[in-house]
Amino acid sequence: MKKAKSIKEIAELAGVSTATVSRVINQNGRFSQETEARVRSIIAQNDYVPNMTAKGLRTNRTRVIGIMVPDITNPHFSSIVLKLEMNLFRRGYSCLICNTNENADLEKKHVQSLTAQNVSGIVMISSTRNYAELGALPVVYLDRPSRSGGNSGVMIESDNVMGGYLATRELLNAGCRKVVILKCLSNDTNQTARYEGFCQALMEKGISEEEALCVNLREISIVAARKATLELLDAKSVFDGVMCTTDTVAAGVVIALRERGLQVPHDVLVTGFDDCQLAAVCGPGLTSVRQNVDEMARLAAELLLKMIHGERPGSVYYRLPVSVTVRDSTRRGMGSTPAPLHTTVPEQKDAAGPESPEHFD
Repeated sequence: MKKAKSIKEIAELAGVSTATVSRVINQNGRFSQETEARVRSIIAQNDYVPNMTAKGLRTNRTRVIGIMVPDITNPHFSSIVLKLEMNLFRRGYSCLICNTNENADLEKKHVQSLTAQNVSGIVMISSTRNYAELGALPVVYLDRPSRSGGNSGVMIESDNVMGGYLATRELLNAGCRKVVILKCLSNDTNQTARYEGFCQALMEKGISEEEALCVNLREISIVAARKATLELLDAKSVFDGVMCTTDTVAAGVVIALRERGLQVPHDVLVTGFDDCQLAAVCGPGLTSVRQNVDEMARLAAELLLKMIHGERPGSVYYRLPVSVTVRDSTRRGMGSTPAPLHTTVPEQKDAAGPESPEHFD
């Protein structure tokens, strides 16, 4: 049996107008649940895919969303992109994924390419500045704000200050008093916020920050974190805990410690940030700050589509709560606590935060 290849043929089979089929596909306008079910059933039976190129020519917009990501190999970002793509696909949109490699020039070229292709909107996970090319195009800044400020888009991020505080408190409550932080302040504002939380936790315990234990990495990578940790060990730095601003960094720390014959958590305790798949498989299991990636992606898709349809979001800034997933990297045994070394506590437990994001107009 020949399958329908046009919206007109779908409409004839469903016994409705082409306008009704269009409204069902685009989810805009009024139609009964019975009509929607009948139209969608016929679309599925015929494997019908709307001609988005033709639609784009008519409306000067395509049902395509651009997603800008700083490092697609990072498990945290790849998880966000996957969830975003799934949310948008269910709403009839496809995605163009652009990896910037943390490079401002490449990011600008991607922005120019996406706008030239008349995408309906952009989710910016990586952003170094505002772009005149975006004009009135709907934009959601996800996980990272635009560095230059003053943008007209919507911002969604986790409570990074609280995350840095919780991760450091986990180490301090386990007995650590000489805590290293590995961060990359040149990378993004999230790193600065997590560092702020680190300082708050130390202050709360009456512990002074030690400049030698505050390490600023050139980049967020396993290689950079491993190198920095080995340099600390070779310099005979005294520490018993390491707070890492990402799980990727924590993996590099664990590798370096292992190379020097040190055990996590017996000799050194380690925390990460993101609670991605890497945290569950790294070393003894990594205690890590959990970001709600599912909610982040759902909210980003919802707000972006509202803007695409001409609606004004309820807020321009959303801050999502975080929690800590405790694993063995901060669980010492029942024996005596080792003194800080010249380096120098299987079951998952969530210390959940509030469930709803904070909204700021």
